[in-house]
Amino acid sequence: MREIHELIESEISRPSVFIDESVLYPEYVPVRIRHRDAQFTQLARIFKPILLKPGSLSVKALLVGPVGTGKTVTAVTFGRAITDSAERKGLRLKYAHINCSRSNNTASIFRDLKNQLGLPIPDRGLSAHEMISGILKILEREDLYALVTLDEFDYFIRSSSSEDRYLILRLYDVFKEEVKRMSFLFVARGSPAYIWPKLDSFTGSYLMKNLVTFNPYTAEEIFDILNDRVELAFYPGVVGEEVIDYISNLTGHDTGGDGNARKALAILHAAGKLADKEMMEGKADRVTLDHVRAVVVQEYPALINLLDTLHYLPLHELLVLKAIVMALNVSGMDYVPIGEVEDVYRRLALDLGEQPRGHTKVYMFVNDLRRRGIILTKTSMKGRKGRSTYIGFGAVPLHVFLQKIDQVIQGKRMI
Repeated sequence: MREIHELIESEISRPSVFIDESVLYPEYVPVRIRHRDAQFTQLARIFKPILLKPGSLSVKALLVGPVGTGKTVTAVTFGRAITDSAERKGLRLKYAHINCSRSNNTASIFRDLKNQLGLPIPDRGLSAHEMISGILKILEREDLYALVTLDEFDYFIRSSSSEDRYLILRLYDVFKEEVKRMSFLFVARGSPAYIWPKLDSFTGSYLMKNLVTFNPYTAEEIFDILNDRVELAFYPGVVGEEVIDYISNLTGHDTGGDGNARKALAILHAAGKLADKEMMEGKADRVTLDHVRAVVVQEYPALINLLDTLHYLPLHELLVLKAIVMALNVSGMDYVPIGEVEDVYRRLALDLGEQPRGHTKVYMFVNDLRRRGIILTKTSMKGRKGRSTYIGFGAVPLHVFLQKIDQVIQGKRMI
């Protein structure tokens, strides 16, 4: 035990380039949101009625744009700000943020909602309709209002039934007699063109009026975002302007990138980690362009778009994904049969003291990973007889991705 304590103390006390690397994480919400004033103004205009005439209508808005354009951080910041404004007016408004990739059906969405709002409703034994009815009754009894963000709403649209979509989008057409105490922000990747075909014409036209668009960031905008984070994350002088400028030009929409600020931050973070490692070895004392280039060559861009998704996968789906990567790594093949994946998965689960899930559940996990774009599947292979499910992977180096999976699994095991 003493040796472990000494190792911990040694790690804590060693030199580092970071003051606080957590400000580079995807979930960090900065105090200052750069280059999204127009979106905040539009949201304030759309949701003004819930402050001026509370209960008179349920307001809905759709936030759309590519990955890494500030949709989530804008929704969270606006939610916090409008609840503060409501409090100053004597209105009891609460904000809830639900990720549809994790809570992917109506029952789980409203279960998550009642937990975030702290409402005394049982977790089990209630249908989605009963759960919603209970939430609305308590909101009425306690004179509460709620602004609810459904993030990754495109995933819900893609995977839900028409009945679930109707219940979410036309809530007060189902519960006609209730005071309209819930309003919604829907956050979706991509463009409205993907979502409209899934909606009825009335809901689609309503959301079109309340559409908030997020365009990819320019290099100059990304420079400002990175510069703000550098001041909080790193010691002074560790990250030079040339590093920020290089990453900004690499990722800016007007300079050949995709305008993804999340990718830019991930590159900066990974470069900082590499410099941190070399500092411990006495090889570096700051983040350089070579660190950035090494990160880009080794890990990006394919890995960036997958990192956020891993955090929302349940433990056993992560173990199945790890089994896929390990089976591919051992075989050296492009695809491996699902039977081999199941064998590796069972060993991984038992090693962690977990009861392995059966074939049907594993197959469901594989299909979900395919829908998310993390893996590839096919039902036949040249040189193999019969039909089965064969699983492959994208362009990300397997050993790099395996490290990321292990980090997320470790984090879930510690919760």
